[in-house]
Amino acid sequence: MRKLTLALALLAMFSGPVFAIYAHASEPVDKTLYPGDSVDVGKAGPGQTVYLIVDRATDGGTCPNNFCPDGWDTVVGVEDGIPHGWEVEASPLQETPMKLKIKIAPDAEEGQYNLTLAVVDEGNYNGLGNMTIHAIVTVSRDVFEITVTPTRVETGVGQPAVYYIKIRNTGAASDPFEIKVREGDLPVWNYKKTALVNYGSERTIPYEVVLDEEAERTFTIDVTSLSSSQIHKEMSVIVDSRPDIVTDWKATTHGLMMFPILEAPIYAIVGLLSQLL
Repeated sequence: MRKLTLALALLAMFSGPVFAIYAHASEPVDKTLYPGDSVDVGKAGPGQTVYLIVDRATDGGTCPNNFCPDGWDTVVGVEDGIPHGWEVEASPLQETPMKLKIKIAPDAEEGQYNLTLAVVDEGNYNGLGNMTIHAIVTVSRDVFEITVTPTRVETGVGQPAVYYIKIRNTGAASDPFEIKVREGDLPVWNYKKTALVNYGSERTIPYEVVLDEEAERTFTIDVTSLSSSQIHKEMSVIVDSRPDIVTDWKATTHGLMMFPILEAPIYAIVGLLSQLL
């Protein structure tokens, strides 16, 4: 009897997570999840969309040719465990890997949110049942950084001044950003540019402005997420537009808005000469 009691005690001691059913999250963080566990998805802004990617395989391996006959089938949101105004889209049935889409409410206040999810074995055909897990999402408007170089450009009247905007996405959501000049800063200039920046990465985008008058102007470059106008940053820079010939020549090194291709070699030579003056 004493031996049986000891055997049962040892079985209880080692029957924890090692032998439990689990699922493995691969993005945006790498973590093995047991029933009731939480995964920190990261931070994202109001209106942005983040994805939780979970493997279908349950043995730590992979699914050859996307075929997992003994694995999970989908990840879904538990209705009463989703914050008001948020949208959670289940991964398509037997998608490999499973991608759960989480769209944050556009009016979500900053802070940490706990979402209740379920990893599902459809029909319990594989004997896995449904496993409840949690996703932690931190809502913040501070999910990207920008730098602009140079901060001052001399150019000719009617010639482009080119600024290079580096956008570093520090959040968990890949997002398109719109680059423009703040309204009213430059006369009749409303050129906009859009660039997608994946989460955890950065991109440098050239942005041009043109003045059709001789003037030195300070203006603001505005970078805004297309998911929400609440997610934006801005930086003040200077354009100095002059009518002299040397400045016009220097402007050709920035590129021209439009010119005949046959004249390209001429503009290249002019730009080179301008650097020597």
